[in-house]
Amino acid sequence: MKNKLGINKQFFIAFSMVNLSITLLSVFLGYFVYNYAIESGWIALSSLEGDWTDFHFIDWIWLGTVILCGSIISLIIGMQLAKRFIVPINSLADAANKISEGDLSARANDQKVHSTEIYTLILNFNDMAQKLESSVQNAQVWNAAIAHELRTPITILQGRLQGIVDGVFKADPELIRSLLNQVEGLSHLVEDLRTLSLFENKQLKLNIESVNFLRCVEKVIRMFDEKLRQSNFTINYDISNDLVSCDARRMEQVLIALIDNAIRYSNPGILKIKSSVEQGQWILEIVDEGPGIPIEYQKELFNPFYRVEQSRNKALGGTGLGLAVVQAIVLAHSGTIRYENRSPNSAFIIQIKANT
Repeated sequence: MKNKLGINKQFFIAFSMVNLSITLLSVFLGYFVYNYAIESGWIALSSLEGDWTDFHFIDWIWLGTVILCGSIISLIIGMQLAKRFIVPINSLADAANKISEGDLSARANDQKVHSTEIYTLILNFNDMAQKLESSVQNAQVWNAAIAHELRTPITILQGRLQGIVDGVFKADPELIRSLLNQVEGLSHLVEDLRTLSLFENKQLKLNIESVNFLRCVEKVIRMFDEKLRQSNFTINYDISNDLVSCDARRMEQVLIALIDNAIRYSNPGILKIKSSVEQGQWILEIVDEGPGIPIEYQKELFNPFYRVEQSRNKALGGTGLGLAVVQAIVLAHSGTIRYENRSPNSAFIIQIKANT
């Protein structure tokens, strides 16, 4: 907004220029007209000494010339001033019209804007248009991704249930258990989407309290006992006695997602969980035995529906929402989460402000 004036200042300057121009013009034209008239003999100097209320034809010439030239000057300055405001406002109106017709890429031109108010308005409008375009694009991507994730389990459920109705399949416990797994997967997907939606709309409410995180870790490990044995994983944990201000249920959700992620994608072996307090920060580390995530994939790691090596992930299950949900919960705690490839190990590090 450098070198831009407010509308009120521009009007003040414009009207001052008109006033000054007409005043100077009146003096100059008065001198020129009367001097020329006297030298040409149109009027005698003595005749100008009469009553000031008596107008001579020279007076009318001078007055008419001043009015005409003053009107032209006022018109020129007024048109230039109006142009300064009309051009950017028309650009703004044109962009708004295009957006209303569906062209979300339309933007108002912020060049050659001389008013701070209009410049600020255009910047805010363009920022709003950019956010609207991004929001619509994200919604389209999300809708496509959600439809893709829902299609497979719904197709399986529909096919198996139709087979049971038609007598093709027998409703034995094994089939019912398989269908129940599909329903549980849908339930997890819905809950993950709900969590992300609440976070995006700044409505993810947390029940913050002082928590002994060791209890959370022990609770989650008990939930994974059977799955850990089947996957040949062992969990070693070293949790400090420091209390941390957090939502215990949400942090358990974070722990569940990270442990499940490690079981799915890392090499069988020891999974380490460690917490400590350093420089006023409570730090939680979950370290597995690799193979780690290549650096080219790490930038998109916490994006919703993102998967590393798509075919492998599909075979192992998962929706691609786990790490996005983890990040949302950590950010809601005003914390941070990052990934480190500590070859051959792989680690997720969470930092939250410690109790003071």
